[in-house]
Order: sequence, then structure tokens, then C-alpha cells
Amino acid sequence: MLEKCRGIVLSTVNYSENSVVLKCYTDKYGLQSYMINGVKGKKAAIKPSHLMPLSLLEMEVYHQQNKNIQRIKELKCVPILNQLHFDLHKSTLALFMAELLGKSLREEAQLDVQMFGFVFNSIQIADLTEGSLRNFPVYFMVQLSKYLGFFPKTNYSAQTPDFSLNEGMFIANAPNTQDFCKGEMAFALNKFIQMNYEEIQHEIISAQVRRELLHKMIRYFQIHLMLFSDLKSPSILHEVLS
Repeated sequence: MLEKCRGIVLSTVNYSENSVVLKCYTDKYGLQSYMINGVKGKKAAIKPSHLMPLSLLEMEVYHQQNKNIQRIKELKCVPILNQLHFDLHKSTLALFMAELLGKSLREEAQLDVQMFGFVFNSIQIADLTEGSLRNFPVYFMVQLSKYLGFFPKTNYSAQTPDFSLNEGMFIANAPNTQDFCKGEMAFALNKFIQMNYEEIQHEIISAQVRRELLHKMIRYFQIHLMLFSDLKSPSILHEVLS
């Protein structure tokens, strides 16, 4: 069946000398894989530049139920991202976000229109933002957890100042182990939970706290998602955004 849909590029894997398999998150079919032939040829209608991580696509696809790999008839980048793939800071952020989504969206055909809209809009915000993006990775992870079903509870208080990664809530007197956030880190996490993007963009958080909190959020995802392994991109992200 020939259908139109929007998509977000997560990754590509070489299949042959001139073909790739595109992993794409779509608004109609969730996570899908597409075979693209002749992508490296000089006359190819679909070029590698169309398939960079987090490219936003309008596609016409041949969709067949219960088929692992689908095919694309036509594809174009809409809207075109002007900075995300060409600015060092933003391209590194794009690699992180794409890797995170690739590990979080595990189920084929996992469809969530609201989550697709959130990711789609977040990519455009990252592309258009002129100011600092230092707080964006943690903010994106915290907000993504809402759509994945384990958004932290908003119960931070003087009586419950520590955050339990296992329970997804603030508690009293947490031990000093990897599965808890305490002190300045818990205080910062509460800001990421409560604030919108415009507010958090201007919030001053030390590089050390931000770095530690990013690793805590990765651990948080590992606890609440099966088969969520370590991410490769945070170390590069720290160097670029610090």
C-alpha cells in the first residue's frame, strides 16, 4: 500500500555497495526500517545528505503489515534544517539525540503521535536556537521520559530533597549511591522537571553538575527501559558543550 508519512532519521546501515537500510521514526507507523537502493550513485534521487541523523522527512512509502523492511518511493527533507548538521555543537547534539532515540524506541511499529510531535518540534528548536544548548541534552531526556512512561514525579520539597532513580520520585535521606541524586544535582533536576525550554535555556548550572546529571539520566533510562545499553556520544557531547 502506498502511503504518505513524515519521518525522523535515526541511523543508516550499509547494506551493499550502493544501498543502505534507513532506521526511521514515523508519525504513522512508529519505528520502521527502509531499504534504499542506489543511494550512493551520482544520479540517485535519495542522497546520503538526505539521511543525516535527525533529518526531518516527508515520504511516500510502500507499507506492508508484518514486513521487517519497507521501501520508499519518494523522500524529501521538509522542513530543511539549516544549522543542525553543519554547526559542530549542534551536529554533536544531533548524534546524541539520534542515539538516545534509537535505543529508547525499541518496538517496531511503536506509534505515539504526541511523542513524534515532541521529538519533531525539539529537533526544530535545536536547529533554530541561537543561544547556548548546554542544558538541552538533559532537558530533552527529562521531557522524553514523559512519553516513555517514567517522567519523574514533581514532589521535590525540603522534606524530600533527594531523587530515587528506581522510584522516579524525590525522597528523604537517600544513600550516596549511583541510583540517587542528592544536593545540588537533585535541585537542578527539579528545575529540568518544572521549567519549560525557554526558562531552562537561561538557567545557570555548573558544567560538573550538568555532566553528572546527564549520566544520572542515562542510568535512569537504563533502569526503566529494557535493553537500554550505554550511549557512546555523551563523552564527545561533554567536550563540545562544556
